[in-house]
Order: sequence, then structure tokens, then C-alpha cells
Amino acid sequence: MEELNMAVYEPDSSATAVILCKLTDVSYKWGIESFRLVSEYKVKIKVLKPEGTSYADVTIPYYELPNNAMKENIIGLDASAYNLENGKIVRTKMKRDVVFKERVGESRMNLKFSIPQVKAGTLIEYEYRIESDFFFSIDSWKAQSDIPILYTEYNVTIPEYFKFNIEMHGAEKLETVNENASLNLSIGSQLLRCSGTHLNFQGNQLPALKDDSHVWCADDYCTQVNLELQGIDFPGSLYKSFTQSWEQIDETLLKDSDFGSRLKMNNPLKEEMTALHLEQMKGADEKICAIYTFLKNKVRWNEKYALYSKSPKQVLKEGTGSNADINFILISMLKDAGIPAYPAVMSRRDMGILPYSHPSIQKLNTFVVAISPTDSTLVYLDSSVENGYLNVLPPVLMTNRARIIAPDNHSQWVNLENVGANLLRSSVKAGISSEGVVTGTRETVYIGQYASRLRNKYRTAKDSTEFASKLASEENIQVKKLQMEGRTHFSPQVYELVEFEKQYTVNDQFIYVNPLVFLHVSESPFKQSERKLPVEFPYTDQVSLTINLTIPEGYTVDEKPENQRLQTSDGQVLCRYIITQQNNQVTLRYSFRLQKLLFLHTDYPELQQLWELIAKKNNEMMVLKKL
Repeated sequence: MEELNMAVYEPDSSATAVILCKLTDVSYKWGIESFRLVSEYKVKIKVLKPEGTSYADVTIPYYELPNNAMKENIIGLDASAYNLENGKIVRTKMKRDVVFKERVGESRMNLKFSIPQVKAGTLIEYEYRIESDFFFSIDSWKAQSDIPILYTEYNVTIPEYFKFNIEMHGAEKLETVNENASLNLSIGSQLLRCSGTHLNFQGNQLPALKDDSHVWCADDYCTQVNLELQGIDFPGSLYKSFTQSWEQIDETLLKDSDFGSRLKMNNPLKEEMTALHLEQMKGADEKICAIYTFLKNKVRWNEKYALYSKSPKQVLKEGTGSNADINFILISMLKDAGIPAYPAVMSRRDMGILPYSHPSIQKLNTFVVAISPTDSTLVYLDSSVENGYLNVLPPVLMTNRARIIAPDNHSQWVNLENVGANLLRSSVKAGISSEGVVTGTRETVYIGQYASRLRNKYRTAKDSTEFASKLASEENIQVKKLQMEGRTHFSPQVYELVEFEKQYTVNDQFIYVNPLVFLHVSESPFKQSERKLPVEFPYTDQVSLTINLTIPEGYTVDEKPENQRLQTSDGQVLCRYIITQQNNQVTLRYSFRLQKLLFLHTDYPELQQLWELIAKKNNEMMVLKKL
């Protein structure tokens, strides 16, 4: 009754729901021919607000290999909703007709169900058991969720034959017990007694792990327990090691029919590629761009990232494919042109950090193409790129841990965070009228991610008129003329010229003008008073703005913003604002530089304060007084 009467979770009054109890028990049993892993789950959730009703929709992922070679079975699913009606507890059991399965990959399945009669105030309970043939793999146990957890417990009982490496990480404290255990295993009609290990982890009042802005994958920072099988030592059998090195994973990939074999295939577009006349091109970069553009006109990215590929013949016939499908064809074309190219495998930033110390092929989920135009240089491309250039990758692929897979033990780790420069350089020349209208031109060069973002805006607009209209709305200007170069080309930069008018506030005595005209930071993105997670920026960033303003005749500068230098204590974020006046000319030089991508949560107060100061500086006005 107390749980049903709960209206708010005191430690976090903003919570839409709270997990009151989550129990996980993992153990082993003997199947028909081998061990099976048994995982039992019991969950109790209190819905506090209407938005929390989404926790009545549950998805359970599990594995089922083709032809039932190995699989997992979900057994004993039971779910109920409890509501308080007229002072009485009313229980509504879930019926089987709201439970269904769906295949989400060649070996991955989802079991989904929706618990009925759930509203604000409802208590949800459900339990189930998974019996798995994959006895060598225990799922990571995550102690936190996106809502608070009042109590959670994880029990694992492991027979002595299995040797696991145990790893814990995360900021929240867990009570832990590691003790010896005596086990009885039924093998047919016989009872096998053996020793083992019992692990127990308990968490109390764990905060929600919210998916904050400026974080790629919140799970990277979740308090969790990982068990990695090192080996199996059965009596009378040789010890079998399950520990892998990255070099072994390299070999596994190179031997795989859907990966390594694709690296050996002949160029499927060899004959058509002769029309490019690559032999007449001067540099490798020109050839790479020509080949990439040619391929992208043949095959469209289907917005899916992958590690393995379909048949290239099928991909070309369909005219669409994943980034892996198209990347393998690109590699074959580049090799055919005499340009070495290799896959650089990775875990996407939004899928979690790739563990150096615990090699795992399961952690890999896609790759980009590493190209070697000379013996000493590497450039990177991915077929998901629509609006970029060499070394201008989608930010989700700009990981600091990618591994170039090359034969003959030539694989290597590479960092893709800073492979290209991202620069916006702009110059404004304008005059201010006595009516407070700023009229002039803005010339801007967009490089790297800035060029990619601008091209994307242009491509998603219906036409150039709509693009200009959006620009006018965003910047609060009238666009008199818009000229662009490189907006649709596969090229390193975009040039833009805008002729504009912008109205500022004016009265009988004063004109109020923002000398920046076009703001860099209008408001701080960091609104939270405190933060649990680090701050991750997508890429390094550099902005350089020069504004020259002519003040109208009969006016003088009464007030102008002060020069200011703003930076973090380590100098990795720097903003300069320098304004000068000579006669009727006011010149503002503004620059911003971001050189570091990861800031700890302890750095958050400094970052928050800095961005607030930068936004405030961006919004400061210059006052012109009538003589």
C-alpha cells in the first residue's frame, strides 16, 4: 500500500518513474549436451507521472542463430499492473496476446510486451527467465537506468570450471561480496558436486543516468559490472582459452567471407571507371575524389552503418546499401587505381567506447576507409558522407579508437577525432544608417564540418529561395543577394557572399547596434545547475570573425563593449573579443577556438560559466549617440 501511495520520489522529484527493485540472478545448469546459462530477472517500477507510462512497454533483446544452431529461450514471463481504486488494490495481469517477437538482425531478436492499465500512480511488476546456449558470455550488468533506482541486486554463481575476469566501473558505489560456494549440478540422472564462486552486488538509491546533451553514449559512464570469460578448465580436458588479442581479431576479420573476402575482390566497376581518365589527373587527392563521386552517383547510402557487407553485385543492382556495402566497393576501386586503401574498424561514438584492454569483435559495428595517397599520409572517407570531403567524416564516426585492418601484421590504431580542420572565417563590411539599419556584405569561408553542415542545410532546403529565407529568419536580416560556391561539390570548402540589411533599435538620441552583427553564440547550451556526466564535444572548432562598421554622419560612439579574453584554465577553449575605433570606423575582431573534446564532470562549472560569459559578450550592444 505504501508503494501505491507514493506520489513523488524524494531524492529526485523530477523523476517520471522510479525502479523500486530490480533483481538479477545468473547461474549455470547442465543442458542436453553442454552447460546453459540461466538469467532470472524481477523488476518493480512505480509510475509517478504520465510520461512514466512508457516503462510499461518492455523490450527484451535475445539471440537466436539461424537454423536454431544456438539460441536463447525466454521462459516464465509474467507481468502485472497494480492500481489503487476506491482504497482497494486492483491487479491487472498481462495477457499473452500483447506479447510478440520480432527479428532485428540475422541472429538478434526482440521480445516485446505492453503491460495494460498503466497510468500515473500505477505499480508495475514483471519477471522472466532467459536460458541461453551461449554459456561463455554473461551480459554486462548495468546498475543504473535512465530513471532512479531505489534498490538493485546482482547475483552470479559460477562453477569452478569457468574462469572469469571481473571488471567494475562507474561513479556510483556498490556493496560487493565475493565468496566461495558449493554447487550441485544435475547431469542427467547424476548429481555433480563442485565448488564455485558467488558474486553479489547491491546498489541503493542510485541516481538516473540521464542522456545529457554533449554525451555520445551515456552507457560508457554507467555504473556496471562486466564479466569476461578468460577460459574453461573441465576435468580431463585441455584448458580452453577464450581470451583474444586484437591481432587475433584482425585475422578473424581477414578470413571472414563477408569482410576479408571483400578486400580481395576485383573492382566491379573497372570498365566503367575508365571513363574517368584517372591517368590525366595530377594528384592522388583528385583521383580519390573522382572515384568517390563516381561511386556515389551509382549507389546511395541507405542510412545504415554496418561492419559486414552484402554481395557487391547485389548492392550495385539495388543502387543502395549500408556504409560497409559501399565502402568495400570503394576500397576495390581505389586499389585498382593504385591507391592503397584499408578498412578502419571501430565502435561508433554513440555505441560506446571500444575497449583496448578487452579485445572483442562484438564491440565492432562499422568501419571507414583509410586511404594512403603517399607512404607517409592517411586520409579518411566513409560512404555515408553526402556533404563532406576527405577527412570530413560524420561526427558519430570520429572516434579516438579505430583500428586499420591490414594484412601481414600491419594493422594499427588511429585516432580520428582531429583528422581535419573545422574552420569558419567571416568578414563583414557594412554601414549604419541614421535609421539604425546596418547594410553591407558578409563573406564567409566554411571549411571541414562547417562546410558539411552548410551543404546539408542547402540540400535539405526545397530550393535556393527557401535556403535564403531560412538564413534571413535565423539571422533576423533581409537577404538582398546570396552567392555560393562549392555548395554542392565534393570539395574542401564552401564560399558564401551575402548582401544584407539588418534593423536595430533607434530613438531620437541613440542607435543600439550589436557590433558582431551575426552572433556566434546566442545562448549557452549548458543550462543544468550541476552535471554527473562528462562533456563531450563532437569535433575541434575554430571561428574567426572580422566586422568593419561605418557609423553614420552626425553620430558618435557613446558606449562600446570592452575588449575581453575568455578561456578555460587549461587554455583549451579560448574566445577573444577586440573592438577598436578610428574616426567613423569601428572594427571588431572576434575569435573562438576549441581544442579539447572531453571535459570531466568536475570541469562543468567552469565550462558553464565560460559559455555564459561568451553568450553574454555576443549579445553586448554598442550605443551611438546623436551629436
